[in-house]
Formats: sequence, C-alpha cells, structure tokens
Amino acid sequence: MNLSRTTLALALASAASLVAVGSPALAAAGTTATTAPTQCVLVLDEVKPGESVSDVSLHKCFSGPGASARATAAVPRAAAQTELMIWAVDANWGGEYTRIYGNGGTCDASGYSFSPNSWWSSRLSSFTLEGACNRSFLRGPRGNGSFSGQLIGYVGDSLNDAVDYIKIWRG
Repeated sequence: MNLSRTTLALALASAASLVAVGSPALAAAGTTATTAPTQCVLVLDEVKPGESVSDVSLHKCFSGPGASARATAAVPRAAAQTELMIWAVDANWGGEYTRIYGNGGTCDASGYSFSPNSWWSSRLSSFTLEGACNRSFLRGPRGNGSFSGQLIGYVGDSLNDAVDYIKIWRG
C-alpha cells in the first residue's frame, strides 16, 4: 500500500488530535470510564447534639446508561426532597458529579458538615449549593476557603482536588 506523504501527515495529525482531545477527559476523571463512578448520591443526617459531623446514611454510585435516573431513584423519598449540594470533578460544574441530600431538611444555621470519601477528596473542583444553603467552608491539606452564594465554579488552587472537610449552612 502506497500512501502519499500528505495523506500520511493528515492521518497522523487526526490521530494526534483524537489522543489530545480524549486524554484530558480520562486524566480529569483519574480513572477509566468503565470503573469511574459517574453519577453518585450521598444522603447526610443532621449533625447530632454534641457532635461535629453529619453521619452518612447512604452513598451509592452508578455508571453507564440511565445512571442519573438510577442514582435519583436510590435516594429515600424524604431526603430526595432536600437536595443540599452538587459536587463536580471539573471546574464550572463539568465531568462526573455527586448529588448530596439531607435527611434533616434544607440548611439552617447549624447546617451539615462532613468529609468527602477519598475519591472525591482528590477530585472536587466545583460545586453548587441548593435549597436554603448559601454558605460553605472547605478545608484541605493546602488551605481553607469560605464561600458565599450557591454557584461555586472553582474552589481555588489551594483546594482544587484536595478537600478533606466541608461545612454548609444558611447564613
């Protein structure tokens, strides 16, 4: 088979662009598409008197076709009416995400506080607050951050992919 240099150059350029476009998505997810949790749900209990963190009553992840619908269906009915937060892997709410619900209703002045699991701790880049939640504090090994408002498109360089504690409340 005899290919012209132009045809070969175009084929190589096309292949290189596919690799360049495809690789960041896998690198951002940090794992292959077949093993990564694509849609997750987390249900938190209220912080109990005398304690400082919320108990996690449910944490499930789903991938593949229909993952979002299966994740939503996994949330108990009462908690499903109280969405608190949505985490995203990429800045500006891109990539994989987890929805966080509260068993104790929407945020009040006490709010909810918890530690993300190790997968999310090393991947969280942006989030939204839902319902009455409008204040958040994040802590990580490289620093802390306080946020006002519900749309946080980027947690900042010191917290990007490095969050080990989250507190949300109505301020």
